[in-house]
Amino acid sequence: MKWKNNKGKGIKIAIIDSGINDTRKELTDARIIHLKDNKQDKIGHGTAVASIIHRFVPSAIFYDYMLFKKDMNVTTEELIFALNELFKIRKFDVIHLSGGVVQCDDLKNLYAICKKLVEAGTIIVSAFDNEGSISYPAAFDCVIGVDWYEKCPNGMKYIYVENSPINILGVGSLQKLPWVNDEYKLVAGSSFAAPYITALVAKIKESNITGLSNVLTELKKNAWKNVVYNSSKSSNSRKDFLIEKAIVYPFNKEIHSLFRNSELLSFKIKGIYEPIHFRKVGARVDELLGITQTPHMMIRSEKDIQWDSDFDTVILGHVGLISSTTDRDIIGEFIEKCILYKKHLFAFDSLTTYTEKIDELRKQGCFVYFPKITKADVAENLMGKLYGISVPVVGVFGTSPKQGKFSLQLALRLYFMNLGYQVGGLGTEPSSLLFGLDEVYPMGYESSVEISGTDAITMVNCLMHNIDIKGEDIIFVGSQSHSVPFNTGNIGLYPISQHELLIGTEPDAIILCINPFDDIIYIKRTIAYLESYIQTKVLALSMFPLHRELEWAIQGANTTILGKEELDYRKTFYENETNIPCFLLGNENELYKLAEKIIDYFS
Repeated sequence: MKWKNNKGKGIKIAIIDSGINDTRKELTDARIIHLKDNKQDKIGHGTAVASIIHRFVPSAIFYDYMLFKKDMNVTTEELIFALNELFKIRKFDVIHLSGGVVQCDDLKNLYAICKKLVEAGTIIVSAFDNEGSISYPAAFDCVIGVDWYEKCPNGMKYIYVENSPINILGVGSLQKLPWVNDEYKLVAGSSFAAPYITALVAKIKESNITGLSNVLTELKKNAWKNVVYNSSKSSNSRKDFLIEKAIVYPFNKEIHSLFRNSELLSFKIKGIYEPIHFRKVGARVDELLGITQTPHMMIRSEKDIQWDSDFDTVILGHVGLISSTTDRDIIGEFIEKCILYKKHLFAFDSLTTYTEKIDELRKQGCFVYFPKITKADVAENLMGKLYGISVPVVGVFGTSPKQGKFSLQLALRLYFMNLGYQVGGLGTEPSSLLFGLDEVYPMGYESSVEISGTDAITMVNCLMHNIDIKGEDIIFVGSQSHSVPFNTGNIGLYPISQHELLIGTEPDAIILCINPFDDIIYIKRTIAYLESYIQTKVLALSMFPLHRELEWAIQGANTTILGKEELDYRKTFYENETNIPCFLLGNENELYKLAEKIIDYFS
């Protein structure tokens, strides 16, 4: 490649950093134009960066834009302002950025100015966050993002990466570089790998090779090694369904929420059905759930489904237990009916064993959706990096199953929406998308999540990022069951998925759902775990108003509604013991107080 021996003649490089001390002997012959009145680099970082670039392109002209004055922290607003200023000043060949933002609260405008600069002929080289997070503008597709890799032996031996936000992996070893007060410092990290790439870009541009794609092609040709990631995704990740009128089957726990929270549904439920001879057939939904419903809806036998009527979708809840007790293939039967009558299908259970039938239904123009997370959904091209979330995240976690965590998440969602907030949501129930939540991670009953460990954390974090970039004001996340083990002796007692969800969502505040029969030591253990593992605060307790008898009933099937006096006593007891306010689930006034507590906290 002819450009390798270029020295950067006539190339204009803007360096956004902490300033450049041009009195250093390494830079005495460098052509440096200071764009700010303050010429003194008080940190040393910008001087070190400039010395690397100057070593390889000594004929380039440096334009010093001091952005970092006390430390290397910067806001999105400051970064956008700096890039806009550079755009107005002159046309630069290269802009070098040693830092960026992890929690970007204005992705749209930051991307817009980067794109504007690139379209004007400028190449932007940006280092990724040194601590390993996804950062901006390095992650943008119009920016050359550089990260460090400990096995790259020197600055000019780098790895070119395809199908990833990270374009280059550069030198990660310690370098002795000029710093402040005529001192030298041993440093390492992405911000000291990126200058080598900026120097190469300057060499390339000197040979009149322009345009981001052409520059990237040259960098790829010159790379020490190349890494290519698979950009394909799971085919079941589609969520582009539209429901107008639906029937529901069967009437089990996961289906109850559709009726309890019907205000959040964008479609009408035309009928609810149970297997023939089941005892709930003939009962009224409002009486079974203790809700107000107009008009009253009666549960009917599945033999009464009028398949040729005007409903468009079948919502098929969990049917594994019913199928095994009745010795039927209920899923297969319903898919056959949907094919015959051209009905859409939204299923809570995994349908991966019905691939041929699903394909047949989809060929008829019907959608088939079932929540499922597999290895194919995991963004391996992030190389372990996680996204920072720029808006407040509230997590609903618990001390046991059957506490109304999903109900509380939906109630808070509706309340905040009615106040005019843009509300994002990540649900762990398979029905989550039906309520307008943005993403689902189906780790609850009959979980269809087939990943764990770092894959699970990465997946959850990416789902959160998908919500974050929509520009919501707040995100509510709901967990499942308990948060710390209340016993040992069986792997099922360890809340591993909940642990992964906690890390992947990293809520800023947590509402902890508790039971009136919970041991106070166990509650304190749960609070201590949640607040110590990540930087969060258990903002409030939410107490479920039922007492569940566990002796000789391991599933806790025997429940009693506690009276006001007992509830008030338990509520006060938990508040005094934890010094955290406790609110009763299902009480409108208590929901209002809880919502105000959340608003006050983030205000």
